Amino acid sequence: MGITMNKIATIVAAGALSLATSTAVSAAEGGLSTSANLGVVTDYKFRGISQTDGSPAIQGGVDLDFGNGIYLGTWASQVDFAYGEDETKFEQDFYGGYGGQLSDTVSYDVGYIYYAYHGGSHDEDYQEVYGSVSISDLTLGLAYSDNYWADTGTFYYPYAEYSFALPSDISLGFHVGANMFDEEGFLFEDDSYIDYSVSVGKEFGGLSLSASLVGTDISDKECFGLDWCEPSVLAGATYTW
Repeated sequence: MGITMNKIATIVAAGALSLATSTAVSAAEGGLSTSANLGVVTDYKFRGISQTDGSPAIQGGVDLDFGNGIYLGTWASQVDFAYGEDETKFEQDFYGGYGGQLSDTVSYDVGYIYYAYHGGSHDEDYQEVYGSVSISDLTLGLAYSDNYWADTGTFYYPYAEYSFALPSDISLGFHVGANMFDEEGFLFEDDSYIDYSVSVGKEFGGLSLSASLVGTDISDKECFGLDWCEPSVLAGATYTW
């Protein structure tokens, strides 16, 4: 059901902890650069909800940066959506956008993403457009889908993030998002829910470690009778070369 924060630098701020390993091959400054990423997380949560039934996931992708603000990429992850014997096994996303600076402290990002799901017979694919503005350490953004996951109608996702550096080069980030559905009872009893996360990260040369508390305000009863929406601590590791 989603995109993670490492595919693009917080393009939709999914509130998911998804650690990636990045390999960058840069051309001349201002020219084309490419990167690939590979990572592992203890649970893939998207907008506060587990996509892997609480299990670990391997994830990775490829990105192109044209050096003029335009970027393209694709990203994939294991997922676990079971419908009896029918099971969706992985997600693949395709995205592109444009980002730039308005000043030394203000930047923006706009783009499009298509979510594709494989392994099951259900039609779960959907698309979103997104945009965000960052002012120093604060980011405000919005994602919109005309027909959200599994043909469930119009969806809006306004969110806010704040991140900063602590001593010893430790990063600390906060995220909150409002998942707003066109119709009440789409997946839950209400027509909206809140997801949130608090994360810390640290780099040791090429190795990056991170941990996050990720949760929602959805009860187990509303969350398909499962614990996918409960607050939980996630961890991941990144090796960059």
